[in-house]
Amino acid sequence: MAFGDTKIVINSLTYDNHSNNILVGVRKHPETEDSQTAEVVLANADKRFSALNLRGLTAVISYDFGSGYTATPTLTVITQDDITSGGNYQTVLTLVGIPDLLSEDKASKNYDHPRTDTKTVKDLLTEVLDGTAVSSSVTAEQATTDSFYNFDGTGDDLHAVGESRYIRDTTVTTLSFYLKKVGSPTGDITFFIRPTDFSWTESKVLGDASTLSTSSVLKTVTLDTARYVDDEVIFYCEYTDGTASNYVAIAYNSAGVATGENLGLLYATGDWQYFSDQDCGYKFGYNIDGVDCFTHTTSRTATFDSESTLMDTYQPGDAFKIKEGESKLDVVNKLLNFVADYKRVESDDEVHFFTISTSGNSYTSDKGEFYTHTNRKALVVPNKIVVKSFDEDDGYEGSATSAASFALLPITGVPVRAYVTGDAQAASIAADVIAKLEVNSQVGSDLVPMNNHEQIWNFVTVTNNWNGSTTTGNIAYLNRVSIGGQFQQFFSFGRQARRGIAGIKPKREVKLEHPPITDETIIRWGMIKEIFNIIDENTDDIYQRLNIIFSILETLGVKVDATDNDLSNNVEKLLEGQIDSFSLLVDGIMQRLQVTEQMTLPVFPK
Repeated sequence: MAFGDTKIVINSLTYDNHSNNILVGVRKHPETEDSQTAEVVLANADKRFSALNLRGLTAVISYDFGSGYTATPTLTVITQDDITSGGNYQTVLTLVGIPDLLSEDKASKNYDHPRTDTKTVKDLLTEVLDGTAVSSSVTAEQATTDSFYNFDGTGDDLHAVGESRYIRDTTVTTLSFYLKKVGSPTGDITFFIRPTDFSWTESKVLGDASTLSTSSVLKTVTLDTARYVDDEVIFYCEYTDGTASNYVAIAYNSAGVATGENLGLLYATGDWQYFSDQDCGYKFGYNIDGVDCFTHTTSRTATFDSESTLMDTYQPGDAFKIKEGESKLDVVNKLLNFVADYKRVESDDEVHFFTISTSGNSYTSDKGEFYTHTNRKALVVPNKIVVKSFDEDDGYEGSATSAASFALLPITGVPVRAYVTGDAQAASIAADVIAKLEVNSQVGSDLVPMNNHEQIWNFVTVTNNWNGSTTTGNIAYLNRVSIGGQFQQFFSFGRQARRGIAGIKPKREVKLEHPPITDETIIRWGMIKEIFNIIDENTDDIYQRLNIIFSILETLGVKVDATDNDLSNNVEKLLEGQIDSFSLLVDGIMQRLQVTEQMTLPVFPK
């Protein structure tokens, strides 16, 4: 093995570029935190691949960076093209990685996370990726109270007080009410739950009234048998041993605060009476199945290498929802919006979460040895984030700024709403958002020899002594190329943040919508000139330019021979900056292309 050696292992079979020479090369191997793909060219002169169906098989590409092979994350073969052109026989594979497969894992139904669920962001990331629902116990409550009903045996002799409401598709496990004692009452206090038609009843004795405090305290019983409920029910507290001086009191609110609910009273002399303008104070516990909309998907392992403060403390509550058809990848990214942590899939095929690194490899050029180097300085936009509580009554609020950018051009982003425990937690979330915006502000790119094994979000320092510039940042886009004597990697820093920040579009993100092309289509120069200007101006990665050009031609139905001598020579000129992308197309790919006011592209059947 030596520097530049490359191999791909498909279904335990190894193809390389130095011993069996079946691997022609890796034409592109781009990665972001949300995508890992590759395009691999294999020699097929002996027709070994023509009779094989490689689609769906897993593959691992490894590179020798100078000290032996280093594996990259596992990919899956999606397409296999067996190509015969100019006496060359090749098989071209298109592969995708775990992030891309996560984007195809779709939620089978809606999922609404309960407000009172105590699962943290870390818990939910683990559960979503694993695909196995983790049940938990949560609560529903009405905690606003300002008055008391007294079980004192006077007047109509109040026996029971409770709340009537609809409970949908829920297994109730606990019942709670706010109680206190006055004087020295004795006798059992019992909690009940039953439907309004009294078709069944569950009850549990709380205990003797003498054990109560003289101040209002939430008292809870656990039902002996958890009761599944999908009905209008009344849950209530019953006490019948009170006297005028020794009794139990239950808290309620004298004005209605719970929509669709009613306070219920039961006297010794009559039936239940319901009041829509009052509500009893209560809480009930119930079990939920957990995130059960990804149970049909492939299980993935979440690994937490390092954690921000909020990762295992912040509880999103019902701010976290999943819509039917939403991808597992999107859900993971949604959860990461709450914290300062990042993710990437590594060679162990696990999804790793970590705090951003601030040290790493260095690249130095004394005489312009870099193939390309861009040093961009960008403002952080927005540079102030305000986080507010979902509950307006709480009034919690916190903010953070990116100091340098805010001093130059203060721009405040759209307020972020979250369930927070106070101003401090709101400020912590705001600081995490700002931290990501700072990382994601685009600050440069480089095309360099593949001397080091880099991964997404690695921190690198690039020094160009020729012009005196030094660029530091975390890699957000990485592309490796090992073909035709080229052993290079292109990386760029930063990307647009997930929160819809209207920043500068990353230069690597060039997307073209192709109009339908039919046989004998006449393409005017004005129709295509701007496309190549966009490619040259917005794509630092030379091989990304080539791939865009090839994709245009393939859409037109034009066969492209990547081993053609004329093409190879012009690729070298493109790398050296001697020609632009359009010249490459004209001189190196389509020898029969005629460029005048009109340009005729011959269209060959695929």
